[in-house]
Amino acid sequence: MKRFLLISLMTIVAVLSFFIGLYFFFPKDVALGYFWQKSVLAAAEKGITLESAALTTEGTLSFHIVLRNVRIAAPLASAEASVVRVIPLFLESVFSLAPTAEIHVETLTMTLPLPGQPPLVFSTFSSTGSVRSSGIRLSAIRSTGDLSISGELTVNPNTARLDEADLAISGERAALLEYAKTMLPLKKEPSGGWTLKRTGGENK
Repeated sequence: MKRFLLISLMTIVAVLSFFIGLYFFFPKDVALGYFWQKSVLAAAEKGITLESAALTTEGTLSFHIVLRNVRIAAPLASAEASVVRVIPLFLESVFSLAPTAEIHVETLTMTLPLPGQPPLVFSTFSSTGSVRSSGIRLSAIRSTGDLSISGELTVNPNTARLDEADLAISGERAALLEYAKTMLPLKKEPSGGWTLKRTGGENK
């Protein structure tokens, strides 16, 4: 038992040392540019356009990835954001064995395939995102603007399917969810807000 704990501790120290060295000495802008290009190519293979006017890093101890004027365009919808700020959470990533980061978005605009409806506008959007074997998980979701959203969800990037969700949705334009209730497990509450709940294995 002691040997197992010692080996585990040594492994954790080695992994932390690797990430600390990578964090302080590796040219972050070069690595970031590489991974961004990989993301653009991967999105293009799925018919999605991914663009950013500027991609930079800020800070040393508090390392931020900052994307400006980001645009994502898919066949049925598109979104634009003035600023997307990603803050890697290194310790959480090591201990959960899943890349994890805080995500903060400013002025997010979403165009939906609904004739006569103006785009949805979110003043702010924030979440903690992690990439796991089960998919991309967003927890502690918070948004302000046309829709107020809170909760968590998991998306399968291979199928672009919402695998799990536990969301509360309200706001001035919550009535738009009437268009989606035949495709998603949405439930309208007496207050006028909506909940979206899905557990793994559900079809709707």
